[in-house]
Amino acid sequence: MLRRKSGLGKALSRTTPLTIFILLFMFGLSIGSNESILSNIHKDGLKAGAIALLGVAGSVVATSLCARFINRKGGAK
Repeated sequence: MLRRKSGLGKALSRTTPLTIFILLFMFGLSIGSNESILSNIHKDGLKAGAIALLGVAGSVVATSLCARFINRKGGAK
């Protein structure tokens, strides 16, 4: 029903980044005003960094294994 409204799609595509920016800004304000989060930022920050690094490393390993498996089987390149 909304596919016929091309102007609506263009307006939504322009406002989506702004909406995301506002949500992230508000999220940052709520975290910055929370004393318990700020008092434990050194411990929680290290944990979050470790999780992010391990997640990226796991993705790289999984991608390389999948690429090797696909290339060995003669799949799509």
